[in-house]
Amino acid sequence: MKTASSALSFIILVSLFIITSLTAQPSLEKLEAKADEICASWQSDGPGGVIGIVENGELVFSKAYGLASLEYEIPNITSTVFNIASVSKQFTAYSMVLLEQQGKLSIDDDIRKYLPEIPDFGETITIRHLLNHISGLRNFQNLLGMAGWREGESMTNDDLLKYMSLQKELNFPVGSEYLYCNSGFVLVTFIVERITGMSFQEWTKANIFNPLGMTNTEYREDMEAIHQNTATSYAKNEDGTFRQLLKYWTYMGNGNVYTTVDDLAIWVANFENHTLGGPEGINRLLERGILTNGDTLTYALGIGINKYRGLNRYSHGGSVGGYRSNFAYYPGSKTGFIVMANFSAADAGGKAIQLQDYYLEEKFNVPKSSTPPRYVHLTSPIDIDPVAFEMVTGEYLVEGVTVKIFSEEGNMFAHAIGITPVLPLQAASDTSFFVPDAALTFYIRKEAGENPDRLIILRDSDVLGGYKIDPSLITPENLKQFEGIYYSPELNTEYNFKIKDDKLMSFHQRHTPAQIYPMNKDKLRGEAFYLSEIDVVRWTDGSVKGIQVSNGRVRNLWFEKRQ
Repeated sequence: MKTASSALSFIILVSLFIITSLTAQPSLEKLEAKADEICASWQSDGPGGVIGIVENGELVFSKAYGLASLEYEIPNITSTVFNIASVSKQFTAYSMVLLEQQGKLSIDDDIRKYLPEIPDFGETITIRHLLNHISGLRNFQNLLGMAGWREGESMTNDDLLKYMSLQKELNFPVGSEYLYCNSGFVLVTFIVERITGMSFQEWTKANIFNPLGMTNTEYREDMEAIHQNTATSYAKNEDGTFRQLLKYWTYMGNGNVYTTVDDLAIWVANFENHTLGGPEGINRLLERGILTNGDTLTYALGIGINKYRGLNRYSHGGSVGGYRSNFAYYPGSKTGFIVMANFSAADAGGKAIQLQDYYLEEKFNVPKSSTPPRYVHLTSPIDIDPVAFEMVTGEYLVEGVTVKIFSEEGNMFAHAIGITPVLPLQAASDTSFFVPDAALTFYIRKEAGENPDRLIILRDSDVLGGYKIDPSLITPENLKQFEGIYYSPELNTEYNFKIKDDKLMSFHQRHTPAQIYPMNKDKLRGEAFYLSEIDVVRWTDGSVKGIQVSNGRVRNLWFEKRQ
C-alpha cells in the first residue's frame, strides 16, 4: 500500500507540474494570435518581416509575414535572409574579444598600433573607446555627407579610412562623452585584417559564424553580388506604395550582417551556453563603458545593457536602407526576442517591445512600466484665445523642412511645405495642438532671450524637432555678411554662401542648393542635414572669420571664409 500510495503521489505531483507548466507557458495558438495582431501592418501584399522568440537556448516560436520580393511576389519565410544593420555591431566587437583571447591584441590597445594612419590627437584612443562609442571620432556617414557624398551614394570602408586619416580634431576629448559613432566599428575591420591576414568577411565566417553553426550568416560588402533567399529592401512612400532602395551600403563592421531568424537564435543562445568564447568572452562583451568622469554607460562593446520592466536586458536596434531589426535578450529568464523586417516603416522596434510586453507578462507575470512617455498624442480639444495662438504662429525649420503654423478666418492650420497638404489644427493648450483623426501632435516650447522657440512634432511614434525662424533676420542687409566661400581643409571641400531671391543659399558642386536660416546673431541652420547647425566665428572687428559646422554626429568642423 505504501508503494501504491507513493506512486499515486508521484503521479499527482507530475500532473500538477505539467498543468503548472502549461498554464505558465503561453499556448502557441494564443502566442501566434498575438503575433498576428502585432504584425497586422505587415500586409500579405507588401513587405514585412520575421519575428522569433528564444527560450532556454531554443527557438520556441517564429513566424514570417509579407513579401520578400514585391516584384516577384515571393513571400518572406522563416529561412529568409535579412540585413540586421547595427545589430551586427556585437559580432564586430566579438571579433576583438576572440582575438584578445588568442593573445593577438588587447581591447585596451592604442588603435594607432594597428592603424598608424589615424592622426595623433594628443590623447590615446583604444579599441575599447571605439566599441563603447566614446572615442570622439567623427561619424563617417555625417562626415562624408558634409564632404559632398549624396544620400544613398556608395561609401566603402576604404573611403572611411581615408577621411579618418584626414580628421583634424575630435568631436570631444576621448572618453568624456558617449556619441554613437559607426566609424569605430568600420576601423575594427581593418584591425582584424591586419592582424590575421584574412579579409574581415572570411575571418568572421571562419571564427564566429561557422563555429556556432550560423551557416546562413555573413558580412556583405559587395552589393552587386547575387545572393539567394535574401529579402529585398523597400521604402514606403507617402501614398502608401513602395519603392526599392538601391543597395549602396557598401561598408561593413558597423553593420551589414545578413542572417536568418534561426541563425540569430543560435547567437542568442550563446549568451547562455557560452559555446563560443566561453563565459569569459561573453562577460568581456558585456563590459559597460566608463567615462572619464566616472559615469558608467548603458552601452557595452557593441551592445546595449539596460533594464526594461525591471529586468536586465541586452539589446540593440538596426536600420539601413529599408531594413529594420531589433534584438533583445533577458538573461534572468533566458529569453530572447528577434524582429527583422524589409521596409523602412516596419517599426521593428515598436513591434519588438509589444512582443516583449506580451510574453513577459504572460510567461513571467512582469508588470508594465508606469513611466509615461515624454510626448503623447493629444486628442482632447479646448478653446484658446486667438491672441495666444498668434504668439506661436510663424515658420519653423524642422529637420530641413519648413513647417508653417498659421491662422485663416479664425481657424488654425499647419503646413509642412512640400511634404503635406494644409492640415487643420485643434488646440489642446495654448502651446500644444493636434490634427484631428491623425497621429500628429505639435508641441511648442517658448524660449527666452536670443533662443528661437522650439517645435516638437510627434508623428506616429517618431519625435521630430525644430526651431522658429525669425523673419527680421532674413533681410538682404543682415544676410550680406554671411556671403562668401567657406573651405574645409579637413574635407578638402568648399561651400559658397550667397544671396539668391532674397534668401541665403549654400552652393556645392555635388549638392543641391539649400537655404541657410539665421537663428540669431551667430547661429545659422541649414535646411540640408549636412549643414544643419552652423556657429559663426568672427574677427575682433565683428566680420565673419569662418564657421563651425555640426550635423549631429559631427561637431564643430571648421570652414574658413576665403572671400
